[in-house]
Amino acid sequence: NSEFRVQLKFTGDGAADAGSVRQVHVTEATDELGRNLVMPDEDDTSSHFFNSSHSSGALQAEVRLRNPSRNANTIKIIKGEVELFSPNETNGGLLTIKDILKHPAEPVQNSELAKYNIQLIYLTKASYEAKKKELAAQSSDAAGQKMGAAFGELFKGMFGGMVSDSKNSIQVYIKDPDKRIISLKYVDGQGKPLKSHSSWSSNDFRSTSLDDAPPADTQLIIQLATPESVKSYPFQVENIPLP
Repeated sequence: NSEFRVQLKFTGDGAADAGSVRQVHVTEATDELGRNLVMPDEDDTSSHFFNSSHSSGALQAEVRLRNPSRNANTIKIIKGEVELFSPNETNGGLLTIKDILKHPAEPVQNSELAKYNIQLIYLTKASYEAKKKELAAQSSDAAGQKMGAAFGELFKGMFGGMVSDSKNSIQVYIKDPDKRIISLKYVDGQGKPLKSHSSWSSNDFRSTSLDDAPPADTQLIIQLATPESVKSYPFQVENIPLP
């Protein structure tokens, strides 16, 4: 392959206080023979987004580099910046959406999400099909065209096969252009986490399978990377032996 991967672990006060790694941006990487290992910026592979937490010990991230020279024995230097995420309600890193199940197939109205151009929609199979028919019926008038443009590609067929009719799952469509959403957690009205056994995502679609049907007062807690909840730190690693 044309890629080489290096796992980085972050320690120190900043890493100890952070909840997770949001992004690593490699600005310099060379082997001992001087070969540039940084992925080209044009395909945005020099930046890597993660959701690495302390659950596995030290915060860590795996970065992708170009292959070193065949005759090289070490990576001379890897240099860049890491963004560490420390969420709380004060810095906007923890956002609670109450009654997330109350308005299926409608964009969640929230000023913080709107600030970062994030669109979030809770979906059920029935609400998805109903909204798709509504948009098709109104497509001939100006109001319908405006509504269709607001929903983008969601109701044009590409997501229909993903939406399940299971009563024990919560499915959401998320348009997050700056990749600010770190994680989603569902809790009941008293804040008790809902038990889940699996989750998966594809492009802008996320599905969480629960042990039981979610209660009507289900809340969604979003970890959101705001400017106040993310801090950048420079890092540098030298003389890494090659396998």
